Amino acid sequence: MKPKALIIANIEAYLLEPLSAAGFKFSPSQLTFKRTQNEFVQAIHFQANRHNEEDVCAAFWSHYQVSSRSYATWHTARYGREPVNNIVGGVADWNIRNWQFPILDGKQDKELQLVDPSHRATVMACLRDNLLELAVPWLERLSNWENAALALVEAQESHARACDFYLMAGKQEKALWALNEGIAYWQKNPAASFPEEKEEIALRMEKYAYA
Repeated sequence: MKPKALIIANIEAYLLEPLSAAGFKFSPSQLTFKRTQNEFVQAIHFQANRHNEEDVCAAFWSHYQVSSRSYATWHTARYGREPVNNIVGGVADWNIRNWQFPILDGKQDKELQLVDPSHRATVMACLRDNLLELAVPWLERLSNWENAALALVEAQESHARACDFYLMAGKQEKALWALNEGIAYWQKNPAASFPEEKEEIALRMEKYAYA
């Protein structure tokens, strides 16, 4: 069986039922589950290894993302232009706290490998448990403007967007706090700075600091 077909078959065998019961819809062509929760779209995407080869390698990993067109609408109304994207938050499986990968033949790999028939049940059962116990709750937690803003600040990234999310949640003081956190971060880490992010922070400081 071709690697992509093998991956789809195992996703449908192990994940389709529990995720469908939770309201997700599966697109085999995109290797993606999606569901809408209020103004947020939650996505579970499986990425196949580009080096997959029939009977040699059938590996993949997973990525989780929350997006919202509401952010694009809000951003356009506030700043007169759409944001670069409408992503609220995203994470690869190995960056989710407590994520477990199956140990196969004494080795642990961040890719999920299905080429060996004797390993498939172990691999997919482990993935299913991670999805239901860790990934879906992560998607739920990020489907909230205040939670999404805090996650960005804690990760020390996109402080301007964190400010926006706090404003969408009606948290003016926290929005200003996020901007100040961003300024402090760039002052401490000048080599890691992105001019665009500094400009976005400055725009919001001017617009909201004394609102």
